[in-house]
Amino acid sequence: MTRMSDPRTETVRAVARLAVARALHIACAAMFTGCVIPPSLQVDTADAGVNSPPSILAVRADNTELPELKTLVFEQGPNAGTVNLTLYDTDVDDTLFVRVFVDYNNPDPTPPRSGCESGAHTARRSCTAEMNGVCQTADIGQTRVLQFIVFDQELLDFGLPLYQHMKEGGLQASRTYFLKCQAASS
Repeated sequence: MTRMSDPRTETVRAVARLAVARALHIACAAMFTGCVIPPSLQVDTADAGVNSPPSILAVRADNTELPELKTLVFEQGPNAGTVNLTLYDTDVDDTLFVRVFVDYNNPDPTPPRSGCESGAHTARRSCTAEMNGVCQTADIGQTRVLQFIVFDQELLDFGLPLYQHMKEGGLQASRTYFLKCQAASS
């Protein structure tokens, strides 16, 4: 013999499901609702605006754009050449600081091996990093991780992460490649 459903039990379950659904609906509505505060209409107050992150639009060597995660080959020493970076930051008053790291965190953080700065007061700008100090003797014949990191604040000599620490609010962006170093040619 099978037990028949009690209509009162089914009604209680339906009401409970409706209450749960309504509570979820109210919770979702509360999560996506914000308080709208009108802006100040006073003309004498300065608005610092929103701090936007910098970005690296392109990395080029010998006028050839280098796709990210590609293996790049550089010679050790003065014939290594340069890399030109095209940068973008809508905070036009920010000076941008590019630093070049090799195996930054393998196994311990290492200082940058090169860098450049761009203080142009336009959103799109560029800087050129010398690559003559990037390849060291221990790198010859090895595959390393090469990172170009752009910071929108000057790096501090202390704090974490080592060699990449900025004041609060500092933002960064990076491009990562693989590095193969060759011995210097004569």
